[in-house]
Amino acid sequence: MRVSQLLGAIGTGLVIAGYLPQVQHLIKEHCSAGLSLTAFALWCSAALLFLTYAMVIHDAVFVAVQSVSLIANGFIFVLTKRYQGQFCLWHRGPLSVERLRRDVSEPGDARASTH
Repeated sequence: MRVSQLLGAIGTGLVIAGYLPQVQHLIKEHCSAGLSLTAFALWCSAALLFLTYAMVIHDAVFVAVQSVSLIANGFIFVLTKRYQGQFCLWHRGPLSVERLRRDVSEPGDARASTH
């Protein structure tokens, strides 16, 4: 393997590693806070164009990176659309944590029934 291929493989791994936290957060928390459908649609379009170019010039590393980008951006787009307007406790802010504490207080507690 040439040095340039090795660097490309490492770069592809970093691209994958960069998408994982976002995908995990979307799947686990169903939280779309701060995610733009327009931005991910544009990134999907760009990845598709770059992928087409990479295939024309027969650049395997570039094909791999753009394939990962297209799949990840497409997946994030779909999840963002599905969970649009839904936010995890962290993104709702400190008041939501206090509200959660009240909601899970003891069953006999009058505060527990005030939603």
